[in-house]
Amino acid sequence: MEPSKNNRPPRGAIAVVIVGLIATLAAAALATDESGGSWVEVDWAARGALPDSRPAAIPGGGSMKLEDAGLRATELNINGERIFRLAAVLRIDADSAVGQARVDCTMRGGGAELARTGDNRGAFPRSTSEESLTKQNVPERVGLKFHISGGEYASLELADAFDVYTPLRGVVGTWEKHRTTSMGWQWGLPEGRPEKPLTLGFASFWKTTKAPSGSVICTLDNAVGSAAVHTAGSLR
Repeated sequence: MEPSKNNRPPRGAIAVVIVGLIATLAAAALATDESGGSWVEVDWAARGALPDSRPAAIPGGGSMKLEDAGLRATELNINGERIFRLAAVLRIDADSAVGQARVDCTMRGGGAELARTGDNRGAFPRSTSEESLTKQNVPERVGLKFHISGGEYASLELADAFDVYTPLRGVVGTWEKHRTTSMGWQWGLPEGRPEKPLTLGFASFWKTTKAPSGSVICTLDNAVGSAAVHTAGSLR
């Protein structure tokens, strides 16, 4: 005997069930990264500013300084560890003598361990090789391998540190040799003096069981000499 048409579920109900299944599968896919680990968005539990550095005169004209530097830290996880972010902006005055200069910047996490985004360093911007740094976008959030709130990866904010890594086209750079207690960038600047102030934004993420602290140092070398700036601070 054929089942009565009156006993069949309405087509609208079937559609609702299908949509619900698709949404569930999509949510499951979003909760896992390429390594198969679950992740969770984590807010910063503590924030603190680092002092701007003193301006340093650039040989040949102009000056530079570190500004907008700061620390952001998560709460402790079940293992007594936290992630903290160290960010800073190197500002070089307009018309400074920086054509084809080299800039080296190093961050240290006060004895903490440099965090990782899966199989890569928790540092931004990435190495550019021969590609202009302006082609890299600052990600809204960064996923770091860290157990917290039931997830294997912590999704942490980065876009609040700076809008772009640099507004100047032609800046290229590389990462320095990998170390667990420091992170270094080396950038090459294009020819000529910048018509507008030049900024270089950079950040690193660290894992620690201690009070977050960090230091930043940048040196600039051009054809006639060098200049250096430095800042440091901690969260208590």
